[in-house]
Amino acid sequence: MATGSKSSIIWAIAGNTLVMFSKLFAFGLTGSGSMLAEAIHSLADVLNQSLLYLGIQRAEKSPDERQARGYGREQFVWSLISAVGIFFLGCGVTMYHGVHMLLEGSKEQLSEDHFWIAIAVLCFSLLIEGWVLFVAFKETQKQAKGSILNYLRKDPDPALVAVLLEDSAACLGILLAFIGMALSHFTGHMFWDAIGTLLIGLLLGLIAIWLVRLNLQLLVGRGLTQDELNTLNSIIARKDYIEGVSHLNSESIGAGKYEMQLDLDFDEDELVKQLDINLIEAYQEIRTEEEFVQFCQKYGAESMRLMKHTIDHLEEDIRKEMKNIDFIDIEPN
Repeated sequence: MATGSKSSIIWAIAGNTLVMFSKLFAFGLTGSGSMLAEAIHSLADVLNQSLLYLGIQRAEKSPDERQARGYGREQFVWSLISAVGIFFLGCGVTMYHGVHMLLEGSKEQLSEDHFWIAIAVLCFSLLIEGWVLFVAFKETQKQAKGSILNYLRKDPDPALVAVLLEDSAACLGILLAFIGMALSHFTGHMFWDAIGTLLIGLLLGLIAIWLVRLNLQLLVGRGLTQDELNTLNSIIARKDYIEGVSHLNSESIGAGKYEMQLDLDFDEDELVKQLDINLIEAYQEIRTEEEFVQFCQKYGAESMRLMKHTIDHLEEDIRKEMKNIDFIDIEPN
């Protein structure tokens, strides 16, 4: 999962860096508020996607004595910082600039040459952002293995989702900037350019809030989905030696990774039937007290080995059907 996310993020950083400089160039020529908002938007994307990449790098560190479950959750921390950055740098600065334009009531119009330069830069930006969005969409489609909307709602990779949403917003923001600049140019009212700037800021704010909520849930510890719990219950129901589940706890420990603790009620009578000991023959061979003690010790040891192998096989069965379970702790109740 991380490999695909990293690839999408690298494409996003490269594309947004190129687009950011082109928009800043256009803003320097035109002075358009929408163009400045778009440049700030691209700058925020570059910085935030760099944080996402750092988060994935940190999350890939191997487990050690300090973190027995690994560093997967660190990705959520950097993704949360990235989302906060989108809100303050992307949404906050852009909204401030849009409100400032409305209050000041700028009357300066773009010259014909500058207008078409700005439009050309927006078209170039849309091509680059569209390609980056296509890369992110294909990777999301690959990971979703079904409905992308369900994937985004249930158990998404926060870094990949951030890239997908940011680049979707980037494409929509370019269209808003295009409309705002065009209306201002042809009507002679810069009001439209300010409205375009505010709409871009609002769009960034909504995305930031959604990403903050997602990463907060993951940091607090989101459990398995109901569909995954149904799969687990069906696995357990197929085991004759399990009477029921007394306790179940699952928690996200990384993008698409979970740990799970299970306390199970085992049917000892059903389990003991699997012991490879003929009790009648063994009893008949007992002649002395010492042989009886040895038999009891052997029987106890075999019972413990049986429980261990039973739990190991159960964990294997769970992992075969639930690929996102990295750590399983099963305890007999």
